[in-house]
Amino acid sequence: MAVWIDMKFALVEGIRQEATTGAHGLCPGCSSFVIAKCGEIRLHHWAHLSTRVCDPWREKETEWHRGWKNEFPVEWQEVWHRAPSGEIHISDVTTANGTVLEFQHSPITPLEKASREAFYRPMAWVVNGARLKRDLPSFCSALTDASSVGTEVRAWLVRSGTSLIVDRWAGGFYPVFLDFGDAVFPPRWLPTTGLLWWLRYVPKLGAIATPVLRQSVVDHYRMGTPIRGLKAIAPTRRPGLPGFEAHLAGKRGRRARF
Repeated sequence: MAVWIDMKFALVEGIRQEATTGAHGLCPGCSSFVIAKCGEIRLHHWAHLSTRVCDPWREKETEWHRGWKNEFPVEWQEVWHRAPSGEIHISDVTTANGTVLEFQHSPITPLEKASREAFYRPMAWVVNGARLKRDLPSFCSALTDASSVGTEVRAWLVRSGTSLIVDRWAGGFYPVFLDFGDAVFPPRWLPTTGLLWWLRYVPKLGAIATPVLRQSVVDHYRMGTPIRGLKAIAPTRRPGLPGFEAHLAGKRGRRARF
């Protein structure tokens, strides 16, 4: 069934603008007429007058989508990409160096995931881990049983079949960052705010899950700075000291870099 596409921007007299009450414009992708939807409940957005779907990959936007988009310059948001074949798609964000960021809230099939990765090159995914109630408990349970990976920063090997959301995103070629919001994870020393989980898949084993600083991911795609994780825990050498002493990279000691 065809659905209307929510867009943050449309062309009004040739100028890209956000939706305002009573405004009319044109879709930057298909040049169809769009109208501004500015109610009190849903996000202000542009909607097509017809049921034409000019990009079947688009999903209804949420506050979560808008929050992520607004981390980046306006001119990077909702960039239309046209292939020589005539196929067109709108990215959530396209950075200055051409990297596409897709903020994914709704379910996506493996086929569509592969199609997007083939169309947008290079790209990265930010996935809303709070959409399904079962995903966070499943992920936390997998972390509890996961083995630590011996790297400079804290990381765990989440085995295939132990985490629902990790399994759903297996098989891709580009970075996947899980956004669980302000969740509490089993290793109690982990911060409860400002974290994403960077998944790097290992064939036949699962994924290396690395907690990284959310702001460092934003800065990485904005300015090219390194993504920062949490410094690995040093072994306890003297009795009476806490077994788990953690701190953010850069707070004490050398910053962890990827």
